Amino acid sequence: MEVISPTNARKNLYGIIKHVVADNQPVEISSMKDENESVVVISKSDWNAIQETMYLQNVGVLDKIKHYEDEETEELGEIDWDTL
Repeated sequence: MEVISPTNARKNLYGIIKHVVADNQPVEISSMKDENESVVVISKSDWNAIQETMYLQNVGVLDKIKHYEDEETEELGEIDWDTL
């Protein structure tokens, strides 16, 4: 992940946004004085994907999918995807 200073981020915010969206690569804006004052810039589509994954994990869907992947006899056509 690319890491830049807040000063450079201020100078080139539009370019950073274009880069993050075009390349789907996050950029960290990191304070050199305090590591706890860092942020990560990600695209809206990546953020939405993260939120969807967290939701699916929270409601147990990812565990069910993992269960089906581990079963050798399960046919994908037999899975009721609407009830996952």
